[in-house]
Amino acid sequence: MKIIPHYPKTADIQKRLCSNLAEFYATTAIERIQKMNLSEEDTKRLITMICDKIEVNNNT
Repeated sequence: MKIIPHYPKTADIQKRLCSNLAEFYATTAIERIQKMNLSEEDTKRLITMICDKIEVNNNT
């Protein structure tokens, strides 16, 4: 099997791709959290933990 990867050629297209991926991952995370049927407090706690983890990863 032959695979030919295609990469964005401009910075603008790279940013749009990153934005689309971020939106996809956020939507997926939200859907999974909603399926957990958590209390509002537990949902907020989980989202806060996710946001904190993202901030830590972005600072390294």
